[in-house]
Amino acid sequence: MCPRNRSRLSHRKRSLLLVAFSFLLVLASFLSSHPAVILPSAIASAPLAGGLSSWNPKVNCAPIVVTVEQILGSQTNSLGGATENGSIFNPGITSSYGPDNTKRWLTPSSTTPPGWVPPGPPCTITNAQGQVVSAFVQINGVERSYPGDFNWNQAFVPINGGANYTNGLQSDTAFNVLTPGYSLCTSTNTTNCMHMIHVQIDRDWKGAGYCGPSTFCDNSTLLAETVPYMTLIDVQGFVFWNPNDLDDNAHGFSGWELHPLTAWRTSSFYVSANPNPLPVMPGQSSTSTISVSASSQFSGSVSFTATVSSGPSSSGPIPAAAVNPSSMFLQTSGVGSTTLTVTTASSDAGNYTVTVTGANGNMTRNVSVTVYVVDFSIQANPRSLSVPIGSSSQSTIMLASINGFTGDVSLTSQVSPASISLSEPTTTLSPSVVSLASGGSGSAVLTVSASLLTTPGTYTVTVTGSSGGVSHTTTVTVTVTVAGLI
Repeated sequence: MCPRNRSRLSHRKRSLLLVAFSFLLVLASFLSSHPAVILPSAIASAPLAGGLSSWNPKVNCAPIVVTVEQILGSQTNSLGGATENGSIFNPGITSSYGPDNTKRWLTPSSTTPPGWVPPGPPCTITNAQGQVVSAFVQINGVERSYPGDFNWNQAFVPINGGANYTNGLQSDTAFNVLTPGYSLCTSTNTTNCMHMIHVQIDRDWKGAGYCGPSTFCDNSTLLAETVPYMTLIDVQGFVFWNPNDLDDNAHGFSGWELHPLTAWRTSSFYVSANPNPLPVMPGQSSTSTISVSASSQFSGSVSFTATVSSGPSSSGPIPAAAVNPSSMFLQTSGVGSTTLTVTTASSDAGNYTVTVTGANGNMTRNVSVTVYVVDFSIQANPRSLSVPIGSSSQSTIMLASINGFTGDVSLTSQVSPASISLSEPTTTLSPSVVSLASGGSGSAVLTVSASLLTTPGTYTVTVTGSSGGVSHTTTVTVTVTVAGLI
């Protein structure tokens, strides 16, 4: 049974905090770990942050940033709370073990208890409209109500193996998070019901050591470091529909929860990157704008550093990364930006991750930028031609996108050695510019002609493809013959 929170202190009229720091998640990065994900239109205009990660190391999901209102949707029931069908996250995380087990399901890790049932709560779900959406979310800049501890137990639920906790009795720590400017939901003020959501730090997560002391979801630290209805916090968790408390005003007259709540932190400043992921060609540089925004309870200097790590498919030297300017001062609710420049070596290939970290004293926020080195290949088929004088032959020049390259490739050709006769073989390329789509291919036809004045012998035709300062070549060996002679 969920708790009834205490009535809110005096109602304060605050402006709605806009989470303006984030930008639309670039799908290429997100899809690398969440195949076939579609951001539905209901969330397409939401402040979704790219390059985010879970603060809790036990959760291997990338969150999307949403507001309380985007989880609840716009449909209300007869009591004034949010309906299940009105949410883009309907039905939330589910399993064949039922809701009481599902909401406590532990994520996979090396410390899952004996008998834990894989695979754990999913990073994505298929909603009622058939769209794949993130089940793991982040809400920034919300207030909290007074928490309570309920549902004490000493053993895991069956989906987590059913064994006893090794750290004694544990409870669910339950409270609500609210959009600033709103208070708790009551039967006489149902407007607030659509601006708060119930959250729980789960007892099984405490029993497994995923939450509790020295974790990112420590309920004791939450009490010590934040003030109800005053301190702004950010939270992460899995979206869950609880059908058991629809008539409870402390639950917003709605079943929507973040359960489990996997992490929280004090709101301060936020960093995001655009574009992200960032394409760059070998031996070239590309830039991404790092946007920074402060909460209404933060002001101060933020300094930036960038570190680069190699991906499993990468090769060549580590690209260089620099942030300029390397520091800035943010006013309360202020915004700013700096520029990340990534420079690759000509031999670089594959993907890299650049982590840009903003720091204010011991407080840090970061964003991960996926850098993928894009390139193209070129080859000739056939690679040798026999051309009788007075005739011509052809070779197909084939081009292909590498690692998402898109763009035009200009083709040129050169014959060597230059003939000392009146005429050397001549070449044409059709077309002379080939457009490549990401993952696509294209071709051109190389025609080599020998006039009656061309000196018989062997020549090399070098075809060069160029795009964005990067060039690659392929060669065709041409033998000019006299009719009837080999």
